[in-house]
Amino acid sequence: MGRLTIFDLDGTIAVCPEFYRTVYSGTLERVIRKHRGRDGMHMLRHCRQAYSGRGELALFALGIPFSAWARALIDAPMDLLRPRPDLAHAIRTMDDRKVVYTGSPVKMACQTLERIGLSTRDFDAVIGWEEPEQFPAKWACSPLIFRGILERFRCEPHDAWAVGDTWVTDLLPAKMLGIKTAMIHRTEGNPDVRFPTLKEFLAFMKETQHA
Repeated sequence: MGRLTIFDLDGTIAVCPEFYRTVYSGTLERVIRKHRGRDGMHMLRHCRQAYSGRGELALFALGIPFSAWARALIDAPMDLLRPRPDLAHAIRTMDDRKVVYTGSPVKMACQTLERIGLSTRDFDAVIGWEEPEQFPAKWACSPLIFRGILERFRCEPHDAWAVGDTWVTDLLPAKMLGIKTAMIHRTEGNPDVRFPTLKEFLAFMKETQHA
C-alpha cells in the first residue's frame, strides 16, 4: 500500500525558536505562576535544568493538569510562525501516506499547520493531545502509538519512516519496531539517516520513492 511517513511537528515541520520560546515557554510560565506561584516557578527551573529543558514535566510534580496548559497554547497567537509555501508544497506533493504525531494539542497542531500553509487535508491523520487524556501520549516515549499507527494504515515497519528532531520521543520508540528513522537538525541518537533540514529529507524521499 505504499510508504508511510510519520512526522513530528514542533521543531520538524514547524521550525521557529522565537515562536516556541515565546508561546510554549511563555504560556507554561504563566500557567505555573498562576496555579503555584513562586514555589511553582522554582520547580519549573529545576525541571528545565535537570531534564534537558523539559520544563513541562513540572506540571506533573506540581499537580497541574495538562489541560490548563493546553488551553493557553490553543489560545496563543500564531503571528511569529511564518508561512513556508516551499515546504508546504514539498510535503503536499509526497506520494507517501502522511501522519503528524505530536505532543501538542490537536487543535493547536492544526493551527500551526495552517499557518505554515498546510491543512489537515494534506495528511492522513493528525495525532496529538485531546481531552480527556491526562497528558500527551507522546510524552510516554512508547512504541505502542507507533505500532497503532502501523496497524491503522496496514503498514509494515520496513515501509514506514519516522521523522523528527528529538531522539527519545520522535525516533527511538519507532526504531524499536523496525521503522526507519530520520533525524532533522540535530546530532543526538542513532537514527538511520540525518538531514540538516526537513526539505533535504523530503528531496531524499522523492529520489527514493520507487526504490
